Amino acid sequence: MRISSLGPAIRRYRKVAGLTQAELGEKTGFDPKTISRFETGAYTPSVEALFLFADALDVQLKAFFADMGDEDEQRAYLFNIIHKATPKDLGKLIVAVDQALSKP
Repeated sequence: MRISSLGPAIRRYRKVAGLTQAELGEKTGFDPKTISRFETGAYTPSVEALFLFADALDVQLKAFFADMGDEDEQRAYLFNIIHKATPKDLGKLIVAVDQALSKP
């Protein structure tokens, strides 16, 4: 895992949790601009910050270091999204998957 992958991972799990940068900032004590800088890679979060993010986003710390090019990691990520989805969002996910798989 490259450090440059850390910011996109934070962003990905923030979005899965349905939080804005401001909401994640409220939960972790960081300014939304700092959250943005972490997500874009302008700042590298400390280990302590990563623990705060993992707790606020309800993920294991290792999730930030997953290799999203790895098929098993991709499956785990998708399973996590499906597992946390609301009934309404499950319907949207099914439609999206059907559309993605029906394209040649």
